[in-house]
Amino acid sequence: MGLDKVVKDISDKVETESKGIISNAQVEADGIKKSAEVDAKKIHSAELARADDAISKMKQRELSSAKLDIKKAKLNSEKDALNETKASFVRQLSTLSKEQKVDILRKLIKMAKEDIPQGKIFTNAADSDLVKDSGYEYGGNIKCLGGIVVTSVDGSVNLDYTFDSILEDVWVASMKPVSDILFGNR
Repeated sequence: MGLDKVVKDISDKVETESKGIISNAQVEADGIKKSAEVDAKKIHSAELARADDAISKMKQRELSSAKLDIKKAKLNSEKDALNETKASFVRQLSTLSKEQKVDILRKLIKMAKEDIPQGKIFTNAADSDLVKDSGYEYGGNIKCLGGIVVTSVDGSVNLDYTFDSILEDVWVASMKPVSDILFGNR
């Protein structure tokens, strides 16, 4: 029986040691599992933060893009309104009565005489009869809404008093006030 006791003692000792090894392994496994769970939570939190950041940036880009589109649309509509306003002036100049044209042409000729006392005068075909008695030699027809172009005898000086030119000068000089009237101060 002595041998049985030795086998049993060895068997009990092996069983005790294996229980200890299993217990230590379980503790270590639990530690690894907890560590992995903590790491997984950190990774999950980091990925959520990254996703939230990406969503926030995407929203900001979309918002900026929408604001830019709105601004472009507003500027285009303002440009269209300004173009229509200018076109309205052109229509008004195109429909001046003969008396109004005669009055304006006389004033323009008087202004031209101060700088160019002699020379050639040009106007559109419709107004050519209205400038024949201007004291200038009639130089021919030009394409314009109305008004005159006067050239000195030697051709060195040209005065452009066409309605087109005057309107453009006034339009450029008045762009800001016209915009302020139409769209308010910005």
